[in-house]
Amino acid sequence: MAPMKKLPPILAVLLTALLLPTFAGSAWAAKAPLRVTVSILPQVWFAERIGGDQIQVRAMVGPGHSPATFEPTSRQMADLEQSSVFFSAGVPFENGLLRRIAGLKNALPIHGPRSQGGHAHHNHDGRDHHHGDLDPHFWLDPMQAAAMADTMAHVLAELDPTHATDYRQRADKLRQEMIALRREIEGILEPVRGRSFFVYHPAYGHFAAAFGLRQEAIEVGGREPGPRQLAQTIERIKEQGARVIVVQPQFSRKSAESISRATGAVLLPLDPLATAYTENLRHIATELATALQGEKP
Repeated sequence: MAPMKKLPPILAVLLTALLLPTFAGSAWAAKAPLRVTVSILPQVWFAERIGGDQIQVRAMVGPGHSPATFEPTSRQMADLEQSSVFFSAGVPFENGLLRRIAGLKNALPIHGPRSQGGHAHHNHDGRDHHHGDLDPHFWLDPMQAAAMADTMAHVLAELDPTHATDYRQRADKLRQEMIALRREIEGILEPVRGRSFFVYHPAYGHFAAAFGLRQEAIEVGGREPGPRQLAQTIERIKEQGARVIVVQPQFSRKSAESISRATGAVLLPLDPLATAYTENLRHIATELATALQGEKP
């Protein structure tokens, strides 16, 4: 067989210059992280723990914004066009958002959390409120949050099989952390187990059910209390000797402040939408335990 002839130097240089962008582009594509979009900030914490350096995460509802009044911007919808997946949280504002996502050109995959049992709100007249008033804040129960993380790991493994083992191992580790966190919070709240606490916006149904408490909601069905409801709430707070009313930074405090002035109960700001998940859950538990231990049983 005749030996292969060497390319003239100028041709070798030109060929290298033509092929280099192709190889470089392929290498970059292999290393580029998946773009992941979630609804709310607590999901960011879980997605980053599961995805590591293999993903980039954006939340639709940023710090200081309320999911109750959220409307996506044109920039956010453009970012969704570039996403690899959208993880929903089952919160009400997603109803309109999911319809808009369905119209995107990239046929964005949508994955929700695993089925979460709804927890009804209890208002000041003792009645349960079902269906439209179900509490969507399932992530405040560590074990339901762990189930959400398992779902994320499963979906990311399908989208990125190269790192499937990493995603699953991180989810397993995170589940053990959630088990430990649940036990820790059970210990914090054990002295007040079975007690009720007043909350303006009813976001703590899952948390209360997980740790043996009961929330008494002032706001019902997303509506401000009317004069009669306000008077009944004030009377109940006085009867129970409640020292605090839990409020949320994403909502107006106007009515809560009126109740506070009438009862002497202090407003306790807690945020179910904070990003730092474990630290926030410990903070919620510690603040509630302190407040409830100062009240009469």
